Parts: sequence; structure tokens; C-alpha cells
Amino acid sequence: MFKQPVWWDQNWAWQSFIPLAPSFLFVPFKPLCAMPRIEEVRFSFPAPSGGMVTQIRFRLPEDDIRRWLWAEDLLVKAAYKLRLRYSIAGNTPPRPSSFHFDRAHKSHPIAKRMACLARDWFAVWMGYLSFIIAKSENRVAKTAPADPSSAAPDWYSYLLKQPEFDELWLNGLSQSAVCTFDWKTPRAGIIFQWSVNDRDREPIEWYSKHNIALQSHSGGAKHSVRRPGSSSGGSHNSKVLYAWRRPHHQQTIEFLQLQYAPTFVFEYTAKRFVNQEALLQETEATADARLEVFKVSRDNSIKATAHAASSYPYHSLSATAAPHAALSVQSQGVPATVRETGRNYNEFFAARNKRQQEMIKLESAVDRQRRESREQKPGVVNATLFEWEKTQSSGGLELYKRVKVNKKANKTVFHSYRSHQRLFNAFSNEWDLCEDFQFGIVDNTSYSDDGYDSGNDDVYPVNVVSQPTKAPPLAAPMDIDMGQSWCEYSQAPLKTMSLVYGYIPHAGVNNIPPTLSWERMLNFMGFVRNLEELDVGEPERSAMMNFFTAVLNAVGTYKSDKVVAKNFENLSLLFQFEHVRRPLEDLFVFSSPKSDSCCWVLGVHSATAALYVCRYILKNPMAHTIVTVAHRLLDRGIPFRTLLPLTCSPRQVTITEPYMPQSYRLSDHTFTKADFDVAMLACRSVLSSPQGRAALLQGGIVGRIAREYVSKDGVLGGPSIEVTAHRVGYLVPSGDNNVKFCDDQLTANEVAIICGTYSLHTPYKGQVAVWTWFPPPEVWVHNHTGCHWLDWTEQCEDIFQRILSGIHDGTGRPRSTTQWLTHLRGQNISRVLIKHNDVRLQQFMDAMVPIGQ
Repeated sequence: MFKQPVWWDQNWAWQSFIPLAPSFLFVPFKPLCAMPRIEEVRFSFPAPSGGMVTQIRFRLPEDDIRRWLWAEDLLVKAAYKLRLRYSIAGNTPPRPSSFHFDRAHKSHPIAKRMACLARDWFAVWMGYLSFIIAKSENRVAKTAPADPSSAAPDWYSYLLKQPEFDELWLNGLSQSAVCTFDWKTPRAGIIFQWSVNDRDREPIEWYSKHNIALQSHSGGAKHSVRRPGSSSGGSHNSKVLYAWRRPHHQQTIEFLQLQYAPTFVFEYTAKRFVNQEALLQETEATADARLEVFKVSRDNSIKATAHAASSYPYHSLSATAAPHAALSVQSQGVPATVRETGRNYNEFFAARNKRQQEMIKLESAVDRQRRESREQKPGVVNATLFEWEKTQSSGGLELYKRVKVNKKANKTVFHSYRSHQRLFNAFSNEWDLCEDFQFGIVDNTSYSDDGYDSGNDDVYPVNVVSQPTKAPPLAAPMDIDMGQSWCEYSQAPLKTMSLVYGYIPHAGVNNIPPTLSWERMLNFMGFVRNLEELDVGEPERSAMMNFFTAVLNAVGTYKSDKVVAKNFENLSLLFQFEHVRRPLEDLFVFSSPKSDSCCWVLGVHSATAALYVCRYILKNPMAHTIVTVAHRLLDRGIPFRTLLPLTCSPRQVTITEPYMPQSYRLSDHTFTKADFDVAMLACRSVLSSPQGRAALLQGGIVGRIAREYVSKDGVLGGPSIEVTAHRVGYLVPSGDNNVKFCDDQLTANEVAIICGTYSLHTPYKGQVAVWTWFPPPEVWVHNHTGCHWLDWTEQCEDIFQRILSGIHDGTGRPRSTTQWLTHLRGQNISRVLIKHNDVRLQQFMDAMVPIGQ
């Protein structure tokens, strides 16, 4: 219900805006993020025959009921006020409390069912409010603009003036699915009569602008007109018209049918233009080749679906495609029949186990002891818990996503699942929790009453839970945990100098006198504390200091300095660089050492990272695989990509989405930790999306934030369904015909949300500044900062923790780009070290792996 397109009707058109995969990770919906436990309550009442009778009922905890009622009240008031202001017609849906989540029920299953229905009904109100806000964009308010000088939308400024709403609530609303009208927010969609014109109906372009799936009705059949989610962008109609400007031929028609499917628009356009030879200017010289590409793409999509089932739970509800299924417009290369069938979580866990078996071969004795200890006695409090929830991809495929549980709620959430619904992974110290799981002996201890409760209980007191008069306290904050960093920065100077800078251990002392002390050298390499414990014995210590001095010297060629050149000479003899591909100037691709547990290859964007990979492989060439190397890069925060070779259309390119302001503040706004909590809720929503794994791949400050919410399994499993099914993400030529290297990609807008970005405006229209809680990635790696080390160092972690400490003690504030550059400006010697090392390594890789290899 409410997940299918609806017939257009002036009073019910708002149903087309109902989000199919709503996220509650925003302030207005924060009380709904996790389903509360059903509690048992006992009460007594006088019996007709005298005496007291005790009975049992089941309900949500009172605090949760108050939070839900408060969330409902604000949503209803916002919709009511905006509807009146902009004179928007439409029938109002019932409140979520109509399902009696605020009442006690006669059985546990009924109480849970009513709570689930009420929670889902908040998504209906999301759609209702989305429709009103979308309509408000083109409506002239009955009164003057709420704030003519504000850069925020009029509805935002209007509600901000109302006493019920504050900036935190409105900020969360503007970032939620309510105000997100992009292709990544699939909605129910609309059906209308193509040939009938209704002046009250919104134009087709209006639905298209808001990415609402459109369907027409003609001759008793429904036809897809436009469906959001196409990575190629542009108007569907214009693409069809362009495609038809060529001599009609059976293969041309077959090509169009494969790409666009036999929709009403296709038939209409064919009849209208196919016989107009004057318009058919293009030759069909490429028709055969492009037809073959789409046929191959269809076959590859079937293989991609099979790969999806084992690579990440985001794919786990995808079905294996029928070989002759038609292609969907919104997700080229994906059969339209790919929809929910089986719950293939077993394939995900089997693939994860296969990857971890490769990594276990390389684990240290200490790590092995810890893993075996966890296997014998799994913990809960200090483990990481992930709940599996159903959602939908941008192309409309139903799938799972793993959502990290706040550690403060670990015990509560853990015990809300039965034993067969939990699975522990000792290698990563993680629990996976899902009601669909069936591991081990199924626990059937449940209540058998599956009936419906109207809420009319003559015995139970009516007003046990009072209506809130002020905002109740929210659940445990979902911000980043302080003091519980699991960041694995290097604490071994010898390994760092060897892998990052190319020092060869035991090479002997050269005659270059060191210019810095041991402690200063370590500090410039990113080490901070307990430097005396990081000492290295002689003569290795002197050799390392001499090598450090050589790297700092003026840059010539990588052959000009004998100390540095010796490393490159050895490396060129030991590593087989002919196996490294370089399709682009800034992309190095490693397909070996091969792994039996993954289908992707590893890519890095700098010569420094590429040589780090080469040196790390040479440490143990017989045991390392692509997966173990990728695991190492994750541990050290080094950016890389998991590239999957896929056949793509020439029009399918890397997704781009510029930053669009969503969080507004006045320039004199006083920021508090509450603002930060709101920003982190929006950040968590992005990171829990299928493409959120790209944040961990990105490394740097974005990767560090992502570590608090994203599991490594989400990276090592390979590209998400957005890539494998919809071809949306990072797509670059591989040098092999129409095959492209594909991976997940964050847009500029998503990166801005992760960093906690605000648009600050002044009373003077047009003057807007951009401030962020965390430094933007382009600032973090700027040449003027001291944070541009290849890996995540102890110094980087110190900066990150100081930012958090300031936020938590109330002294931290968002900063502008200029302020961040000043704040992060490091020591000059560190900047010179990084620059000279990068230049030499780039020269070496240019010689060993030319572009196009």
C-alpha cells in the first residue's frame, strides 16, 4: 500500500510524493530511528463482583510515546500552516496516532503491529508535506514574503517565524526526504491520462523536476513516461526524439526498444517522426555497434545481479534476472523484472567469510588471540552492532542496508532480537541483527495472537500517557563517540618510512649528515606522543635520519640523488610494473595479486599511493591478495577504489551534483552542540545509503568521519547496487571498448552534508558564506595545510579529536574555508617532505607506467 503509483486526482495527488525508502535519521523523525521495545504493563481495576482484578497489557514505553506524539504534532502543524499559506488543495491523511501507538493493547503482536503501522505512517506524512513544499515553490503566498533578504525558501522562513518551530527542527526537515527531490529519493509516482488535459493538474515538467515517476494511460494499458534515476540525465522525451533522427531500420528500432522499452511515448514518437525523412539526418553507421553494446549490457546486468547478491546487503533482495527481460528506462542495463524475491543474506555472509579467510592468513599472533577469545565469548557492549533494514535503491530495487547502532543502545537493541536473528563476526567484532535471519535453532517463543486492536479497551485507563506540552528529551545522541577511536594510525616509524617514503631497511649509513633530531623527524612524519618509545637501534636510526634529510633536499629527478635512487632501482627490479594499468593520468589499477573472494580490481589516484601498494605487496608477495591490500589501505586511511569492469553506455559518465545549500543560518547565529548533533544525523543518513561506502574509500577527513558509521565489509564487498544495477557513480574508461571501471562516488552535495555544512546569510541579499563543522576534503589536502600525509597519521587523529573536544565542551564552532586553512596550517618541513616525496614518486611512475598502459 502507498508504494505503487497513484492515479492523478486533485485531492490525492500528494500520494505520488510518498518516499519509498524514507530515512528517519533527521531531527523531526529522530524518535523513529529505532523501533522501541514493547513493554508489559500490569494494572488493577474493580471487578463487578467486588474485589480487584489484575490484567496485563502491552505498549510502547511512555517516553517513546511522548516523543512520537511530539514528532507527529510538529509535522501536522507544519503541513497545516503551509497548506493555508499557499492555498494548496488536497485531503489530509490520518495522523499516525490513529493507529493507537499511544495505547496499550491486549497482546504483544498487536502492540508491535500497531506501532509498526504508525511508524510507517510517518512516511505517508513525509510525502504529504513534500507535496505541499513542492507546490509552495510556484505559489504566491497570500501575504508578503516571510523574509525577502533570506536565501532560504519562503516556506522555511515562514515556519521559522512560528513559535512552534526552531532552526534545528527546520534544518533537519530541509535535509530529510521531505525536501530532497533528487533521483536518489524514489517516490510512489503518478499515473495520468496522456490525452486528457486538466487545468488543475500540475504540468508533466513539474513532476519531472521533482523526480516523480510518471506513467501514462492509453488504451487500457499503462506506459512509463519518465522514471527518475537515469545516470545519463536530461529529458527522456528529448532523448527519444534525438534517437529517432536517423534512417529507420529494424536494428535501429531494436536498439531503441532495448534502451527505452515499448512505452507509449516510444510508439507516439515513432508514428510521428519515423516517416519524416527530412528530419532523419544521421546515418546508422553506428547502429550495429551500439545495438551490440546494449545486448552485451543486458547480459552483463544478469551477471551483475548475481554478483550483487554476494557483495553487500544493499543487493540482497535483488532477484536473478530473466534472460529475455525488457530493459528499464531508469536503470539502463537492468532488467525490469529485477525486483524483490529472495532474501539472500546467506550469500553476503558467505562472501564475507571468504574474504576474511584470506586476511586471517596475515593476522598477527595478538590479533589471532583476540579473535579466538571473541569467538569463545562474544561481547555486546564493546562490539559494533548493525541492524539490517529494508530500503530502495534510486532505481526502485528493494534491498537491505546495514545501519550502525549507537553503542549506548547496544544492550537494548541486542536483546530485542531473538537468538536466531543474530550473527556474530569475531574477526571484526560485529553483530548483524535482522528479523529475517534464521541462523541456528529458530526461537519460536512468541505470542500467537495476530489480531487487530481498534484501541477501544473498556477496562484499561484512557489517559495513561498524557499529551506532551513541551518537547520530551530525545534518545541517546547519535553523535561520534568521544575517546573510542578505532583509527589504526601507524605507530612504527621504520614501516612508515619504508612504505610511504621508500626507505630500504638495513641499507647502511650514508655520508649525509642529519639536520634534525630523531624526535623532530618523527614529529614531521606525523608522530606525536611517546616519541621516546619509538626509538630504533643503531645503525638503523642514523640511516633513517640520513634518508629523511635526502628526501628533504631540493628536488631533482628521482635518479639524481644516490640515496633516493637506490630505492627506485631496487623497486623496478622487484615489482612487475607491466601488470599495473594506467587508463588515466591519475588512476593506477592493480589486478594482482588476484583474490578468489572478489570481482573488483584496486585503483589509486596518486603515484605515492601506487608505490605504497607495490611496497606492501613485496612485503609478502605469496600471501597478499587484492583484498588484503585493500584491507591495509582501509586501516591506514589511504584513498583507493574498488573498480568493477562493467559494460556501459557512452552516455553513462561519472555522476556530478554540485553543492546546494540545505542548512541555513544567520551570520550572527550562535552554534551549539545541538547544531552539531543535527548535522551528524544528516551525515549518518548519507553514510547509511548504498553509495555511502565511497566515504570510507575516500580516506582523509571524510573517511575518518565515515569510520564511525560504516563497516569495512561495506567496502571490501565491492561496488553497491547503484553501480552494478544503475551505473550511477564513478565511471571511467578502462581502455577496453565500452567497458568502464566503475565504483561508488559521493557527490559534492553529499560530501558537504558529511562535513556538516551551512550557508550563512546576512541581511544583505546575495552575501552568503559557507561554514563547516569539519574541514572540507579539498582544504584537508591543501598544500598549505600540514595534514596532507598519504595515510592517516597520529597528528591527523589529534586534530580530529581536538575538533570533537571543542564541539563537546561548547568552544568549537563551524569555520569558513579560510579559517580552516589557517587552523590546519602545519609545519613547513612537513609540507616540504610531502611535496618532494610526491614529486619524485610521480617521476618514477611516469617512467615505469606510462598513461594508456
